Amino acid sequence: MDADVIIVGAGAAGLSCAVQLSDAGFTRQLKILLLEPRTEYTHDRTWCFWNVLPNPFEDCVSHRWRTWSVADQTRRVDRSSPGLTYDHLPADVFYDRAQRLLGADPNVELRLGVRVNEIEQQGNLVRASTDNGEVMARLGLDSRPRPVVDRRRPARDRRCPRLLQHFHGETIRTDADVFDPSVATVMDFRVSQDRGIHFIYLLPFDARTALVEDTYFGDEPRPIESYAGEIADYVITQFGVDRFEVLHSETGAIPMDACPAPASDASRILDIGIRGGAARPSTGYAFLAIQRNAAMLAKRLTTWAEDPTLEPPKHVPHYSDRSAFLDRVFLSHLVRCPERAPEMFLAMFERVPPDALARFLFDGGSIFDDLRVISALPAAPLVAETVRLYGPRNPPR
Repeated sequence: MDADVIIVGAGAAGLSCAVQLSDAGFTRQLKILLLEPRTEYTHDRTWCFWNVLPNPFEDCVSHRWRTWSVADQTRRVDRSSPGLTYDHLPADVFYDRAQRLLGADPNVELRLGVRVNEIEQQGNLVRASTDNGEVMARLGLDSRPRPVVDRRRPARDRRCPRLLQHFHGETIRTDADVFDPSVATVMDFRVSQDRGIHFIYLLPFDARTALVEDTYFGDEPRPIESYAGEIADYVITQFGVDRFEVLHSETGAIPMDACPAPASDASRILDIGIRGGAARPSTGYAFLAIQRNAAMLAKRLTTWAEDPTLEPPKHVPHYSDRSAFLDRVFLSHLVRCPERAPEMFLAMFERVPPDALARFLFDGGSIFDDLRVISALPAAPLVAETVRLYGPRNPPR
């Protein structure tokens, strides 16, 4: 064997799992091998979240906002709560920290520039076929992203609604003080809704610098030029600025799928990260779920490693069954009635206490937090949606 555990893909999920396994003592006697196709790490993305879960990367946060807002054409809602912040973590800082932590562990190896074409179970071992040959291990963790738009996937029943959150963001610098650096705008719906659920996400780092992301909940990504043009239009309309410098850009797509692809049938290959269902179906938030899942998986794998007679641990779900049910109903309603999205998101932020909503969005709250969110939303359409999905006269296809 080349390692005890192969981790396919060393992005957020792969690196987080390796860090948690190392911290849990898994590598005292066993070896981890990470295989990553990129040849170097860059600032290719940003993760943001409310600080509701301790994790190994808390001190990598570069900015924190104590106030956040949502807005539509008629009103703006600002929220805050003592001790609660909206945190911004740049990818390059995360990658550097993870590599330093893993570099101190002699039983962890990171191989860059290695693409895994196939991973399969062979008896009690796992074989990964790469561009550089085959690699064998006792267990495999697979974080390779699935196709953003996979037309080969069979149609699912109506209980499995899905959207794609696709976006392009630009960190811009203006010549004048136009931004309020004390407030993060997590959803601004004061943009055209003609092509689906559409909002601007704005994180001001200072009065002249901000990350502005043009975001859609829809079907397929748009050309980058389209996003960039809408960012420019927004900055002109809302701030009166028609010229700015683009310091950095990032583009991405996150599946919002109420029924993620089923886990692998191979008992020794576990899907992790977005591939394993880390993105919250109703919002697309994933970073904290990845951290929580990595910690749970590390605990189970360490127990398994100490007793080779045990069966390998099974897939660890990222979200509870209760959250999965709520997400299906909410997402199904958004798919059928996208024009109601601004009203519903503003209702959540306006009527739910900030701490309860932050816990709910992460799936770290109680049933009482869920009830607060449910009571804040319009009851009739969601009850009708639940009956449509689960009513006795409407069995799934």
